[in-house]
Amino acid sequence: MVKFTFLLLLSSTLLFAFTKEERRIRASLSAYTVKNITYYPHKLAIGESKTIKASWYGDYFHGKLTALGEVYDMNGISAAHKTYPLGTVLKVTNPANGKSINVRINDRGPFWSNRELDLSKGAATYLGTKQKGVATVNIEVISVPKVARVGSPVTPKSSKVVALKALSKKSIEVSSYAIIEPQQTHVAIKLGRFSTVAKAKQYKKEIKKYFGITYILKYKGFYGIKSYIPAQKKKAEVLLARLKKRGLIEKYNLFWSYE
Repeated sequence: MVKFTFLLLLSSTLLFAFTKEERRIRASLSAYTVKNITYYPHKLAIGESKTIKASWYGDYFHGKLTALGEVYDMNGISAAHKTYPLGTVLKVTNPANGKSINVRINDRGPFWSNRELDLSKGAATYLGTKQKGVATVNIEVISVPKVARVGSPVTPKSSKVVALKALSKKSIEVSSYAIIEPQQTHVAIKLGRFSTVAKAKQYKKEIKKYFGITYILKYKGFYGIKSYIPAQKKKAEVLLARLKKRGLIEKYNLFWSYE
């Protein structure tokens, strides 16, 4: 009994020895699932380097909390990464102009296969990659929080996809991330999550007149609508604004860059 009490006190002491930020960093080593894809954060060695594709994010996330619990400032210097421990500092270099900047990972993303790093608007502006949208950069690991370097990574939790209740039309958001090629005329978008195919069909009827082609897609636990909007941003925004005015969607954001 004495031994058990001692171990309990010891584990409690170790738990509260971590600051709130350190506990978030430790938690960031757990596996997590976004868009039915599970990501496995991992440890890093200082000095690791490679060449990757980097994008940037701004207005839509400005003022919201990052994965590290900080308020995102799009004009500040920070970055998001899918699997690096939060708190990691990277040196990012734009090989096109030689500019470099150190950024701290305080968020998760970008959740697109061809991009590994999401820079804050301020960092992308400094590096000269903002206008291009998605650019090739070189990264080097400058530092990793001690709490993410000692001990074993947090045991990945098994992710469960729970059946979602149908969202009200007023809660449906449309967000599109795309690199538009010169010959491209339309961009695919997804609208809503519905718990039954009947509810998805009802919503499809209501929006069909605004789109040429619409599909109902079945995911694990819910149904969604897939359609297409013009690749010309002004035309796309006119269409989405019309849907918003009709009360069919709540908000929309187009994060597009052009080749």
